[in-house]
Amino acid sequence: QDAPATALVVVAAPESGMEWAHHERILDALPVGSFRTRLGDGVLLGVNDELVAFADAPSKAALRGRPATEFYATPAAREEIVATLRADGVVTETELELETLAGNTVWGTLTAVTVTHDGTTVVDGAIRDVTERRQLETELRQRARRFRRMFKHHSAPMLLIDPDSGGIQNANDAAAAFYGYSVSELTGMTVTDLNTLPSGALDTHRGQAEEGERNHFVFEHELADGERRTVEIHSSPIELDTDTVLFSIVVDVTERADYEARLETQRDNLDVLNQVLRHDIRNDLQLVLAYADMLAGELDGEHADYIERVLESADHAVELTKTARDIADVMLTDPDADHVMSLRATLEAELAEVRSSFPSAAVTVDGSIPDVTVHGNNMLDSVFRNLLKNAIQHNDQDSPDVTVSADCTDDNTATIHVADNGPGVPDAQKDAIFGKGETGLDSDGTGMGLYLVDTLVDSVGGRVTVSDNDPTGAVFSVTLRTGP
Repeated sequence: QDAPATALVVVAAPESGMEWAHHERILDALPVGSFRTRLGDGVLLGVNDELVAFADAPSKAALRGRPATEFYATPAAREEIVATLRADGVVTETELELETLAGNTVWGTLTAVTVTHDGTTVVDGAIRDVTERRQLETELRQRARRFRRMFKHHSAPMLLIDPDSGGIQNANDAAAAFYGYSVSELTGMTVTDLNTLPSGALDTHRGQAEEGERNHFVFEHELADGERRTVEIHSSPIELDTDTVLFSIVVDVTERADYEARLETQRDNLDVLNQVLRHDIRNDLQLVLAYADMLAGELDGEHADYIERVLESADHAVELTKTARDIADVMLTDPDADHVMSLRATLEAELAEVRSSFPSAAVTVDGSIPDVTVHGNNMLDSVFRNLLKNAIQHNDQDSPDVTVSADCTDDNTATIHVADNGPGVPDAQKDAIFGKGETGLDSDGTGMGLYLVDTLVDSVGGRVTVSDNDPTGAVFSVTLRTGP
């Protein structure tokens, strides 16, 4: 941008004389304001279109004959420019605060030379508008001042880190209090003096933060007294004083990390206990079933009814261990494990299994199952399995009749209905039956299956309800979000 000013001076100083108009067409094409003034009184002799716009003037005529002193924000600035021109004959890229005819404050950089002809000295010059740049610089300086005030007085430990070397360029008072070093001591250290990770690994993490690939880290930091604390670091690159630094906020999460570690250990222990108990219980139940089967062929009458009841109870207990396993899996499932899966394939697989396990029950599909994907997880099959078995096992009819239907709606959901001809669910218990351990009216079950259904459906953003079937029975409806 220096080139236009230099070119202007060359063009504006013809050897043939002092005529400005001869070069006005050339000067009007320049992207900078051009002018000629008398050195003595500063009266404007000529201007180009760009200077007219810069000065908020209606025309060139409105500027000609005006003293240049009107446009200087301070008289001292003009006097300094004149003194330099008298002494050196030239000023180069001198930044000035100016005022336009409309009273607006603007900034420009002035380049000018003196030319003497027939005993008269004039000044040919060019002025470039740098108002926006100055405003931006002022705004950046103000932001930097506000940031530094916030940085120093904030209650959270904060560090400014050189992304290349890892050197700590600045630290606030909270960081000094947390680490046990003074601010001046911290600014003479690098992050490797605090972090227990090897320097090579830290270099990689700093690179990720600088590139914006990652801004959240969990480290172990060592304090001045040798104590080690688990910290979360939130680090992002910012521009400060024309340099890029990593602005890092330090959060002490030692207690939380210890608590989470204890929970993880407890969860693992409970998982092992659950597996062991289910394994041992099922082994004992297998013995009960085996001996009961042998006795069933030897007894008749009332005793045969007793053995049949034993077999039913043992089978139910085996199902309970499976449900307990599913509930444990739900509790250990990652909340982010939600993904889309085929509704038709999942439901048809469970229908086939239930028909095989309960040949005396009539399990039919009303219409067709929509070929859509729904939001679920790897345990969605347990939802349909429990509802289908519940409709058969808790049915008081000699021939359980179960009808499955499904439909999609305009609100991006699919609803699956499982209707039975059993005793139904009283209105007073329609909400309670999904609670943990609720058995429902006159039921020999534990209610864990419906609790599992409600928990699984809720975990993927769905809902399950129960209503009356016509003329008798209940309809369980599961609504799921359709994919993707």
